[in-house]
Amino acid sequence: MASALNSQPEQFEIARQAMIDSQIHPMGVVSDKLLAAFMDVPREMFVLPEMQHICYCDEDIQIASGRYMIEPSVLARMIQALKPKSDHVALTIGSGMGYAAAILSQLVSTVVALEEDLVLIKQAQSSWDNLSYCNIVAVTGPQIEGAPVNAPYDVIIMNGSVAQIPLEIKRQLNIGGYLVAPVKMAGHTMAKVTLVERVKEDVFSETVLFDAGTPYLKGFEPVSEFVF
Repeated sequence: MASALNSQPEQFEIARQAMIDSQIHPMGVVSDKLLAAFMDVPREMFVLPEMQHICYCDEDIQIASGRYMIEPSVLARMIQALKPKSDHVALTIGSGMGYAAAILSQLVSTVVALEEDLVLIKQAQSSWDNLSYCNIVAVTGPQIEGAPVNAPYDVIIMNGSVAQIPLEIKRQLNIGGYLVAPVKMAGHTMAKVTLVERVKEDVFSETVLFDAGTPYLKGFEPVSEFVF
């Protein structure tokens, strides 16, 4: 776990390298392009100012009420599982302050970043603009519906745990495309990070990759069942 930082660029760069060397690479992330993306994207620009000193710790960072940035080692393994390519179109659901979209923007042709919180997406857009990440398209709307207007996508990542992956979102994948999401059943503390492949029109295969303690993505929590 990275130590607390002073807000100096060189210290952030050192912490970024330590994040890769001690958190991400030891967890089996071996893609040179992906490791380079995590090194190039300044994580500190995608958190609240008061959280910058701990943003390289390997834990979920709160970015708003009920909203979190996924811890680096989990996010890196999720993205690696998607096998992103330079000609791919990606969708991030629940983009928050834009970090996952920023990482993906280094690996694919276009990223569609879906976020229903207008404050968060404006903050994300400001960071993307400051970094000249020009291949990210911000989309606002209900996250539970995905972004069908821009579909289909080669890869989709859900930035938080979900009780289940909506079929409507799975159908926004290209044939042969991949979706990854932490799936956490009601009452469970750990999620099963699950990779979904669209095999045919309405045929999907699912593979559980690993466990993670990722918080729920707002709007994807378990639905309460009432007993009369």
